[in-house]
Amino acid sequence: MIDPMNGKPMVSYPDTQLSEIDPFVQSMLNTPKHGLHNPFKNKERYLMLGEVSRKCAEVLHDKEVFDFFVKCVMRTVPKSKG
Repeated sequence: MIDPMNGKPMVSYPDTQLSEIDPFVQSMLNTPKHGLHNPFKNKERYLMLGEVSRKCAEVLHDKEVFDFFVKCVMRTVPKSKG
């Protein structure tokens, strides 16, 4: 994937083979089908994710962090800053 900001490669993908897929399939099979992010079944996780969102909003008031995320967005959806 090419970085639209500088034209250089941004992301490289590992050269994996089909024979390496088993651990990923097993991991997916062990994942619960529901309830992990359900606020009625897992209140602690729901509250923890709310705290993460609050901290993210708080940190975005820092200009350096804000500018970093502006650049990240510009890399995925190229626009001019202006």
